[in-house]
Amino acid sequence: MTDSPANSKPPKRPPALLGGWLFGGLVLLAVVWLMRPQPPRFLRVPASGPAPAWEFKDLKGKTVSATQYAGQIVVLNFWATWCPPCVRELPELAAFQRAHVHDLITVIGVSIDGDGGGGAPDVEKFFGRHPSAYPIVTAEREMLDKFGGVSQIPETWVIGRDGRVAARYLGPINQAELERTIASVP
Repeated sequence: MTDSPANSKPPKRPPALLGGWLFGGLVLLAVVWLMRPQPPRFLRVPASGPAPAWEFKDLKGKTVSATQYAGQIVVLNFWATWCPPCVRELPELAAFQRAHVHDLITVIGVSIDGDGGGGAPDVEKFFGRHPSAYPIVTAEREMLDKFGGVSQIPETWVIGRDGRVAARYLGPINQAELERTIASVP
């Protein structure tokens, strides 16, 4: 008796092959789940008192200081080009700045690239590909120390018109939280 095509059964797959496909599918599902867009996560930490007297250099070497922004709300955002959460929050900060361009509110991006202020070329190169909607400066170690060393980036300080710290955030901030914060800043 010969096997006819109608009577033949498909070959059974070895269980190991089926298990491999199942495992691969689960890994792919986990990767997709972990890479899904998520809202920025930040932590508002207690902050009060006068803001440190700050002075930074812009990408052309010009001094940018607190005295130039007296009477304004200033959002100092400490970040780096090599920090993925920092880069992801840039559009939020840019949108906030564009929404308040006529309100005496200024976002200033404080790069810690090249720790000690030597990162201007890296930052210039970065913004050659991603133009900024607000001023970008570089930080010297001495200035970072005035802000408690800035041990985690991104870190954002909101300074009121009176020169006092209104809020301090660790982690990537979003426009909605900045809007809530400035609503209560004198």
